[in-house]
Amino acid sequence: MPETNFLVPPQAAVKKSKQRTSRKSTKAGVAIGVRKADKPPFKINENFNTIQSMPRAGYKIKENLTAAKKSEAKNIYFKIAGSFIALTVILVLAVLYLGFAKATLIIIPTQEKVTDSLNVTIVDMDSTAGMAQGEILGIVRQVPLEQSQTFTATGKKILGEEVTGQVTIINDYLKNQPLVATTRLLSQDNKLFRLKNTVNVPAGGRVVAEVYADEAKPDMAIGPSKFTIPGLWAGLQDKIYAQSQSPMAYQEKVKYIITQSDIDKAVSGLKLSLLTNAKKEISQAYQEYEQSIIEVDNNSISQEVQGKVGEEKDKFTIKIKTKITVAAFKDNDIYSQVRAKLINALADDKEIVELRRADTAYHLGGINLSQGTATVDVDFVAKVTLKDNAKIIKKNNLAGLNNEQLKAYLNSLPEVAGYEVKFFPAFLKKMPNLVDRIEVVIKK
Repeated sequence: MPETNFLVPPQAAVKKSKQRTSRKSTKAGVAIGVRKADKPPFKINENFNTIQSMPRAGYKIKENLTAAKKSEAKNIYFKIAGSFIALTVILVLAVLYLGFAKATLIIIPTQEKVTDSLNVTIVDMDSTAGMAQGEILGIVRQVPLEQSQTFTATGKKILGEEVTGQVTIINDYLKNQPLVATTRLLSQDNKLFRLKNTVNVPAGGRVVAEVYADEAKPDMAIGPSKFTIPGLWAGLQDKIYAQSQSPMAYQEKVKYIITQSDIDKAVSGLKLSLLTNAKKEISQAYQEYEQSIIEVDNNSISQEVQGKVGEEKDKFTIKIKTKITVAAFKDNDIYSQVRAKLINALADDKEIVELRRADTAYHLGGINLSQGTATVDVDFVAKVTLKDNAKIIKKNNLAGLNNEQLKAYLNSLPEVAGYEVKFFPAFLKKMPNLVDRIEVVIKK
């Protein structure tokens, strides 16, 4: 075949090339440069014996479009994968938080002081009457006692006053110096005393003598002092003088008289002493009973006073005879009834934390000697608090609270004296939202 049958007219080839390029450029959305129409895409040999090879521009455009599509798809994939990973991490953290977040709330409960009383009947162990429920076996008896004691009368009649003491008279002169009774001695503060007896002071010697104040007044009771002797010649007063080593003593000359106040005080003191001694004797007589109540029967008191009101007597003696009522019982018997009453009166979520026997007081309410029974009033004090399983705090009220909200809520509960919160993990700053992850502990 002739070669010219395989040639394509230049105009038609260019036209087709432009149309194909335009379509591909529109689809890819990119601007691709187009050659000028007056330049053919290939050259024809001048001798028309050979054909120029076709260009590969169309194939390169197609490859670029494919690469762009792959890059865009890869970016979308990375975005989806990243979002998935982030959601997975958030989900894992949420699961860890819900699964492992925990808070332990330690409550220190308030200790409430409870005061109450109880009446208990004591039945004498020798009584023939039967015992009813709640009655306690013990001792109910009346015992006669008597006691005497000597007391000092306080009423007094002043017969006189005196200030007395001792001085040492010193003689530094060459001759003996006699001094008669009533010789004056003058102290450094000009208080006048006199010798009680006549003395003779040897030359170069000294003598101890009794003295008394010229005026018996309390302010004459002076301390140690040096005394001059005004009756001597002035030239001898520095050689013959007196010196005291101890204070002078002021005292009254009195006679004591029994007064009504002396007798009243003596009787009252003797009753108290009798009661004290009676408790000792009863405790020794009934050692198997830890508690005993003693009461004096005032109607049975008789007293003897060896002296009378107004009588001049330094001392007097009083004897008292009386009967005392005794109710003795075992401490444990009372304690068990007190505890039982207290437990019955408490709410279900409270318990006793302190009930000391030392805080229990006993008083004799009444006595029936013919039946051998006595009523004892028992006053007791106890401290109560919440039980370990108390449900004063509802976990629903704690869920999701931060520290300030938790503090405000717990401070509003009178049963709570203090609290402590332990979070896990430690970085948590609020209570878990799930009540199952909240633990409440009562600490005693």
